[in-house]
Formats: sequence, C-alpha cells, structure tokens
Amino acid sequence: MKSRVSTLLYGLFWACAAPCLAHPLPDVPVRADFAQDGGWTLQVEVDPRCFEEDPNVALSVTNADLALFTAERKEQLKTAARDYVKRVVEIVLDPAAPVNPEFVFGFTTHENAPLKTPEDVVVLTGTWKTKVPAGTTGYSIKALQTGELSVLYHNTALGKKLDRFQILFPGESSYVLDLKTFTPRTAAPPPITADTPQDNAEALPAMDCPMCEAVSGGGYLLPAVASVAGIVFLVTWLRKKRA
Repeated sequence: MKSRVSTLLYGLFWACAAPCLAHPLPDVPVRADFAQDGGWTLQVEVDPRCFEEDPNVALSVTNADLALFTAERKEQLKTAARDYVKRVVEIVLDPAAPVNPEFVFGFTTHENAPLKTPEDVVVLTGTWKTKVPAGTTGYSIKALQTGELSVLYHNTALGKKLDRFQILFPGESSYVLDLKTFTPRTAAPPPITADTPQDNAEALPAMDCPMCEAVSGGGYLLPAVASVAGIVFLVTWLRKKRA
C-alpha cells in the first residue's frame, strides 16, 4: 500500500509540475540594419526547437550538443532554417517590390554572439547583405499565417538601434519604417493600463512594448504551484500519520 501511495504522489507531482518546467516558446527575431550609403543587412534568428513538433517542450541545443553533430546534420539544419523562414516571415518594401533574401546561415548563440562555452544555447543566424532598391521609401515585415510562433521586429539605422520594436503574432504586420527619416510612419499605440477601455485594448495591433514578453506563459504558474503545494502538504501529513 505504501508503495502504491508513493507512486501515485510522485506521478501527481510531475504531472502538475511539468508546465512550470516547460521551456518558453522560442521567438523568431528579424533584425534590419540600414547604413548611410544605402547598405542593408537583414538578419533572422531561428532556434532549432522550431523544427520540433512541440517547441515548447523541446530541449535547447547547446554548444556541447553541436560538437557531436555531423557535417551532414549541420547542413540539414541550415536548409531547414531557410525553408522555415519562408513560411514564417515576409519582407515588405514600399513601394511594393519583390524581396527574396538569400540568407547565409551559421551557428551562433542569441543576438549573433559567438558560441564560447559548452552550455551556450545554439541558434541558427541567417544574414543577408544587400542594397536598398532605388526608390524604396519604407520597410516593414509581416508574420505569416503559416507560422506558429511570434516574430520580433528590430531595426538599427545609421549605427543606432531604434528603441521601438514589435512582437508580431501570425497574420500581423509591423509598423512601416520610413527609410528617409528612419522613424516609424505611425505612432506607437498607447500603453495598456487598468483604465484602458476593453474595446480599445482589443483593437490594438501587434504588441509594441518591451514589457510584453515578460507576461507570456503565466497562465500555468498559479495552478501548478497550488497543486505542488497541496501534494507536499499531503506527503507531510501521511508521514506524520505513519510516525
């Protein structure tokens, strides 16, 4: 009987604690850098977990893991990243013009930083360097409906990283960056506060604030903590009873 109770308690513990231990969903950052001479560098970051059936529970690839990959496996990941980007994000120029980035992928950690320690998380960073087409006045991106993860919109112009960025969910478009002034053509939406009317909050487009990322995935936290606390209390009570 004691063995059955212990097995049941352990099972309940891990069932309730699993959501707390899940990895946060990876994002797909898209970074554009515009130079004074018209040079344009486009960079996209793809976490290998994006290729898994459930990225939320897939383990991150570390630098130690990467050292064990064959050359063939590494090339497969680069090909998968190229195909994945085409399904997730679209580059939009104003006036409308076709854009087919030819990304060259390499293995880095986040924000294109070099891999150093065995524990560093590995991502695939694709880079495309080109010139802004003549007559182009605006740049934006769209998170495609075929994607399942959020896309992050970052811009740097004339060597300065722009403060404003966006978190785009599938089907959403970013603000248009004016390539003459290097400022957004539209103002940022007002921040959501306790006094914001519900209808206005629902009408807001893509998340446009640095704090938005901090609230993702919070729905599991309180129920899981409460469940784990209850199990701990039950275990303690049973031990006292047997004593």
